[in-house]
Parts: sequence; structure tokens; C-alpha cells
Amino acid sequence: MVFDWLKGSGAPPSVDELVARGRFRQAVDAFRAQIQGRTPTLAERLRLADLLVLADRGDEALPILLGAADELARYGFAERALEALRRADAITPGQPEVRDRFASLARAARAKVAAARVLPEEASDPESLPLDKALLAFVRELGDRAPATGREALARVLFSDIPHYLFRRVSEGLRRRSFAAGEIVVTEGEPGDAVFLIASGSVRVLVAGGHGRALEIRRLDAGDFFGEVAALSGTPRTATVVAATDCELLEVDHPALGRLVEARPAARPILEGARAGRAQSAEEAAVRSLPEAASPERAAAVLAAHFGGSAWSPRVRLQFAKEMLDSGQEADALAVVASVAEELAAAGHPETGIAILKRVEKARRRDDHPKTPRPSRAASEAAFRIWLSSLAQGPDTLMRASAPPAEEEGADGEGDR
Repeated sequence: MVFDWLKGSGAPPSVDELVARGRFRQAVDAFRAQIQGRTPTLAERLRLADLLVLADRGDEALPILLGAADELARYGFAERALEALRRADAITPGQPEVRDRFASLARAARAKVAAARVLPEEASDPESLPLDKALLAFVRELGDRAPATGREALARVLFSDIPHYLFRRVSEGLRRRSFAAGEIVVTEGEPGDAVFLIASGSVRVLVAGGHGRALEIRRLDAGDFFGEVAALSGTPRTATVVAATDCELLEVDHPALGRLVEARPAARPILEGARAGRAQSAEEAAVRSLPEAASPERAAAVLAAHFGGSAWSPRVRLQFAKEMLDSGQEADALAVVASVAEELAAAGHPETGIAILKRVEKARRRDDHPKTPRPSRAASEAAFRIWLSSLAQGPDTLMRASAPPAEEEGADGEGDR
């Protein structure tokens, strides 16, 4: 198919392909090469441990699993920590460090049950709890500044005129956090169960594509919030969030959020709506659809092989991509297009870069859809080629890159999701 990203010739086998062939040691080496030079996420560390076990290198997997269990337990994910410990125990049953961690989790669980038993007593006498006046003033001001409708209304719903008894019950789960521009707030794949409300400044939201690099999909400004997916579902973080400017945030942990929503149920639809919006995000889908073969390194190799170099401007690279597409070298062409999108995003034009990826992902999705009639596929392909040619005409056209042609929108009755 014209938009099949996985047909690149000469590409090395992926980690999954190596595992499917039973080449587990090579899969370990390939995966370590992917994460070299950066701090791997928790999910990546667990994946590496699985590969090491398959390669009969359990002694190397054991410390990874123990470290993951400690981290999960520290963030309150007891069930997932137990699962990591069970996997560690299966490598060498009866290890003292594994037994100690099992015992520690059991003690924490008993303490949690004991704390829950005294909660009704606390609730019956909320005035006995301490009152942090500075934090109370901060959250009330945050609530009073927030608009009355939309996502940004969450702070108003939760904190405007919050009574003392409710604030006392949740204050231990509220943290005022400051981040300098460029600091990482949360990391994709890491455990976490808190929501962050932005009191001042702005943040960048990035997600990792299949080629391992993170691209910015949106910015959030003062009044907005993030972290709702992990907070509501208990799953690991689905994105990395970085401070775009110096910013001040209010972190609300899971128990505090539950008590606030119980007391102020109007917050529930705002949070659920935000989570549903993330699940349907066309920008996130476009980035995640990038395969390993779309990496900038692959694009540079393609340009060097075809044109004797890779130091080309985005406009010239898009023209080369059009020529590759016309000559039937679709995978190479799309790798180059993806590299241009990533460069634009990194250079401060994330909307343009993501718009290009959305168009490519949409074309690939249509071409792969089994119910798309052949005439519609041909029309979609032709529209994509015309669009790609228009991008290569000049920088001004490139910066207006995303509006789909009217003909393409009607090709199969499906618009952007």
C-alpha cells in the first residue's frame, strides 16, 4: 500500500521481530541501543527486565525489578509493586531482598487499613486538624481567578470559597510546587496519581512516538490542569510535561482529589471530559503512529543515499520527499516528511509539525482501511501528493500546512478525528 510505513527496505529488525524469532540476546542489545543516552521510563525498565529473563540473564533483570518495585511502592501502587516482586521471585525463589520487600508492603497495607479506621473520627471533628493559612489563601485565590466554564473552571469548582472543614480534610494532599523553565514536572511511563493545576506560567505536553523521541502536542497555560488520566485510572503517566516558563502549580494527590470531588461533584464531569478528550486526541494519535523507521537518523540516511547529503532545508527535503513518492519509494518519503515535522516542532513550531504528522497519519489510516473503496484510495493518494507538493513551494506555505483539501474530506466520508 502507498502509505505503508513498515515496508522500508534494509531496515534492521525491530525488538518485537527479534523476540518473535527467538533471538532474545539480540533483542536485549537492540532495546538497550534504543534507550541509550537517556533515562529510561519505568515501563522501559520493566520491558528490559522481561527481555533479560527471556535471554537467560535473570541476574541482570533482578535489580531492575527490585528497583521498579521500590518505586511503585513509594508512589502508592502496591498491586503493581507486588507484581514486580512476584516476577523477581520467579527468577530466584526465596531471595532475602525480595522477602523483605514483600514484608514491607504487607506492613504498609496494614498501616493503611488502620488509618482508614480512624478517618470517621477525624471527619467528625475536622476542627482538630491543622489549618495552613498560606496554602488556604493560595487555593482560594486560584479558585477565585478561574473562569466559570470550560476546563479552566476546575479550580473554581474545587477551591472557590472552600470551607475550613473541607480544606483541613484535604490539605495534606495539596502541595504548592514551583518549577523553572525547562524543568520536567512529570515523565511519560512513570507512576503518578496526582492532578496538577497551573496557577501561573505555562507547560509543554510531549508524547513519545514509536521512534522513541518525544514531540510537543500542546501547551497549557495558567488556569488549566493536567495529570487527570493517571489520577483517575491509576495507570502510568501518558505524557511528559515540561515547564515552558517559570511556573507555579498546585499538586492534588489522589485521596485529596477523591474527597474534593465527593464534596463538589460538579468537578467530576470536567475531569472525565478532559480524560475522554485525551483518549480522542488526533495530535497524540499522529505522534504515536510514528514507527521506528521514521527516525531523523533514518531520514538523514535516506537523503544521503538518494541525494548525496542531508543538510537540506525543510522546504527542499519536502521536495525530495515528493520525488521519492512519485518514484514509488513511499517509506523513505514518509520518513523524510516525519523528520521535517519533528524539526519544526523542535524549532518552536509544534502546531505546524503536528499538523503535518496528522495529515500523514490520516492518509496512512485511510489507505490501510479495508473498507475504503479503491477510487477513494486513489483520490486520497492524489490529494496527499498535491498537498505535499504545495508544502514544498515555500516557507509561507509550509507554515500554513494543515488544512485538508475539500476533495479529500469527502473521499470516504471520514473527517479528522
